[in-house]
Amino acid sequence: FGYLIFSTVKGGWWLPGAVLLTMACSFFVQAGEGSTFAIVPLVKRRITGQVAGNVGAYGNVGAVAYLTIFSLLPAGDVGNRIFFQMLGVTALIVAFLCFLVLKEPKGSFAELHEGEEEYATVASPAASMGAGDVMN
Repeated sequence: FGYLIFSTVKGGWWLPGAVLLTMACSFFVQAGEGSTFAIVPLVKRRITGQVAGNVGAYGNVGAVAYLTIFSLLPAGDVGNRIFFQMLGVTALIVAFLCFLVLKEPKGSFAELHEGEEEYATVASPAASMGAGDVMN
């Protein structure tokens, strides 16, 4: 949503408000980038380095693609508004697709935990006491 709000920023905006909006958007962009790299070891542990390389490389491809699109837009407030609207709508579409498509990986670390027993849940002493029991 931050990029969609950025599309309303013009030269007459209150400067501290624009700085706060930039900081808020940056926080969520950095969180998204971190979550992207956090998924890398879960894809296939054996080839984590190759997957991380592809994630980094395609991030750069996206940067070049968006900057190329930005350079083709008209200069000034109109071009900026279109660009930030495009970024915001694209982010919403990708977030929706990730919600639908990404599933939690099952068994990706199974070889590391092979032979381990699952521990049973131990009840707390308070839960095992009856209604008439009193703790001293």
